[in-house]
Amino acid sequence: MNAKRVDLLNIGLIILSAILAFQFPLELFLVAFIFIGPLHYFTEINWLDKKNYFVNGPKRLWLWLGLGTSVLVMVPKFYFFLTTTNSGAFYNGMITFDGWTNAFYFLSLIAAAGFVLIKKPKYWVALLIPALAIALLLNGDYTYKSMIGLFLPTIIHVYVFTLIFMAYGAKKSKSTPGFIAVGVAIFIPLIIAGIDIPGNAFQFSPSLLQTYEETGLHLLPVRTAEFFGWSNTPVFNVNGSLELKLMTFISFIYLYHYLNWFSKTSLIQWHKSLTWQRSLLIAATWIVLLTTLYFHFKLGLIIAIFFSTVHVILEFPLNLISIKGLFTKE
Repeated sequence: MNAKRVDLLNIGLIILSAILAFQFPLELFLVAFIFIGPLHYFTEINWLDKKNYFVNGPKRLWLWLGLGTSVLVMVPKFYFFLTTTNSGAFYNGMITFDGWTNAFYFLSLIAAAGFVLIKKPKYWVALLIPALAIALLLNGDYTYKSMIGLFLPTIIHVYVFTLIFMAYGAKKSKSTPGFIAVGVAIFIPLIIAGIDIPGNAFQFSPSLLQTYEETGLHLLPVRTAEFFGWSNTPVFNVNGSLELKLMTFISFIYLYHYLNWFSKTSLIQWHKSLTWQRSLLIAATWIVLLTTLYFHFKLGLIIAIFFSTVHVILEFPLNLISIKGLFTKE
């Protein structure tokens, strides 16, 4: 399938994702994140590995940096997800440690910029030292914490970087349908914002709402609304028009982010990097993860979030290459 046909397919997938998000604003996010998300993470990491993560450095250096950073980011998350206590010295220590995990995201992004933009490693110091100072100075800043800790691994990665990747691909292939797809993907959130979604428009099962509350999945729309000044309540009002619009948007961007990856198979040829051994490993890991989710949902979810974090960080060099390529002449 050539680039223009893939772009036409993506226009259809964008519209399909929007329709499903309007119909199932909460359920769709869970289904996409649990069932499709891990397959995206595993296959993309495999493809990135074959490309050495798009960095000019020692083989798999970025893999180990990404894995190490992901472990540091996720250690307190694992603890808070699974602990039954909310007091004590160790608990307080984990809260303090968790407060610094934004710095790991930020510094890994800066390190990726060093790999992509700076050819000589000795000059990376000129980038990393001020970056470390910024991370230390801004650690308590609300805007910095929200942009790096909340939006970077979620909305920025899933939506903004996807748009940039699409636009960069359309630019390289000179595909008009590719630019139309970008425009449609930008226009859908405007429709979501403008459409009237009355309260009590949906009837959600108590178990679904309990899942959102107990796992903290409701925090993304709640904190997004708080950041933009749309709401100042920490409560997720499932019957509120604002909350329903935010969850429609989140479900839309997550589902399309995953579908976009699989739709580009014939273009970027990621499937050719799959050996039968790796395919078997990916399938087995996916099945084990789904089994864990079935028997212990919270444990399975935090494992899925870990894999999501790994793929977010490992993709940083490619994200920066796409940004550079979009705004520079080739």
